[in-house]
Amino acid sequence: MKKEKYDGYSREQLIAELKKLNKRKKYGLVWEEEKTKEKFEDESSGKLPVLVEDKKREIKTADDKPTHILIEGDNYHALSVLNYTHAKSIDVIYIDPPYNTGARDWKYNNDYVDKEDAYRHSKWLSFMHNRLVLAKKLLKPNGVLIITIDDYELLSVLGLLENLRAKTLGRVSICIKPEGRRQSKYIMEAHEYAIFVSWGNPITRNLNSDFGLDFPEEDKVSKFRWEGLMRRDAGREDRGSDYWYPFYVDAEGNLSTEYFKGSKELLPINTKGIERVWLWDKARAKENIKELQAVVRKERTTIYYKRREQGRVKPTSFWFGSKYNANAYGTRLLTQILPANDFDYPKSLYSVLDCIDLFLPEDGIVVDFFAGSGTTGHATLELNKEDKGSRQFIICTNNENNICHHVTYPRIEKVIKGYKIQNGDTVNGLGNSLKYYKTNYVGSEPTHRNKKMLTEKSVEMLCMKENTFEEVVSKRDIFIYRSKEKYTAILLNELKLGEFKKEVAKLKFPVSVYVFSLEGDDFAEDLQDLKNNITICSIPEAILKVYRRIYEHAKPKK
Repeated sequence: MKKEKYDGYSREQLIAELKKLNKRKKYGLVWEEEKTKEKFEDESSGKLPVLVEDKKREIKTADDKPTHILIEGDNYHALSVLNYTHAKSIDVIYIDPPYNTGARDWKYNNDYVDKEDAYRHSKWLSFMHNRLVLAKKLLKPNGVLIITIDDYELLSVLGLLENLRAKTLGRVSICIKPEGRRQSKYIMEAHEYAIFVSWGNPITRNLNSDFGLDFPEEDKVSKFRWEGLMRRDAGREDRGSDYWYPFYVDAEGNLSTEYFKGSKELLPINTKGIERVWLWDKARAKENIKELQAVVRKERTTIYYKRREQGRVKPTSFWFGSKYNANAYGTRLLTQILPANDFDYPKSLYSVLDCIDLFLPEDGIVVDFFAGSGTTGHATLELNKEDKGSRQFIICTNNENNICHHVTYPRIEKVIKGYKIQNGDTVNGLGNSLKYYKTNYVGSEPTHRNKKMLTEKSVEMLCMKENTFEEVVSKRDIFIYRSKEKYTAILLNELKLGEFKKEVAKLKFPVSVYVFSLEGDDFAEDLQDLKNNITICSIPEAILKVYRRIYEHAKPKK
């Protein structure tokens, strides 16, 4: 019997399509997912990601500062590993994903995505959705995700974040190039956005700095902030003579409410010639003249006052100032550090620094899985320098066009160790240490061999999880690492349990013990006589449990 065809489709095909449509969401952001499958999903089928340390690229300093992490590899696989090592322990995630402009700036499945690609936006949404699902599991309950983006995918990413039930904390427009960065027939683009979201109730850490404001530089660390004394919303006729009076200012910025030799009169008249008023009356200004500052510029002189806050100052939704200029503090700064680099459009160091500083505690962890030129790592090191903090960064990038080897890593290395700029001056290093890892794979079939291999390859992951990098013991099947506060002890062969117990018994700090077991036995009874404060975990079962949630092929066959 001949099968009926409907516009080229069989009856069975149409029924299958209807079933798919019925399963789709009826409201919200929807995109074509079947056409956007990533190649790595097939290429890594039957494999599970692990990390392997590249010891040649380790940076170890003698200082007592944090050890940071750089991961070279696909960021989806890196996020998978972090879902085991750092679940619910990250304070801030900052990412600068590809902007999808169609100008050969982003590859999907090894091909550039151009403007003519009918699935361009679907590919971007699928790409971001897969990674954000993993990323949100890393954040603490009060953690914050920061995404920088431009107008090409702004609406898409806002819809995606709503689909993921993220709570928007705010959106900032940052003027990154006042003269305009893209040629346009009508309006030159000069900005990009920073979107702040959370799945909890974060507490802003730093609200006393001059975020988004171009105030006098010497006041960056003050307990107040400078604001213009002239009112913008009231005229001379509104407030009367008490608030309409002259200040006297000389060329050096000396200021008084009375005339003095060499001074010029300054009235509250704006650049359009409109007569305004001062926020303070003359009596208050005279009595608190030390709370005022005159900034003399070529085109005008401005009076600022110290605004002492009741509580703390919130940043505005528009950030403008020379420090956000992506050319000066992005491109030119990177060229100073790496003269031969060919990286396009690095972020301003201070755009990133101010974004993460809002929510990153002095001992917090920030993750960036679109590390690019390494600006997030650099910004974290600068913040630690400013307040002697112990923040840690974990950054990830692939090595496409040798970006990791030629840009990301060398930049971090030079910022840590110091470097010379072209005029011969030396920029001192900021210190700290770095561990360099590459993603690798083991088989996912639940065989004894694969479980053993996963355990052996997980030593670096366990050190990351516990933040213990100093090697204490390295024997066959027995490894012990330490930090200032604790130890990590790893046993890969239960036949050496007696020897392992002797080594652990020597340790004074709390110890996290990891024991290899095919059946998930943590040997708690065998270790209960140890006097140390120990916690015990069976591997690789704890790792496999995480991977089963992420990878369909990691689940046991029924």
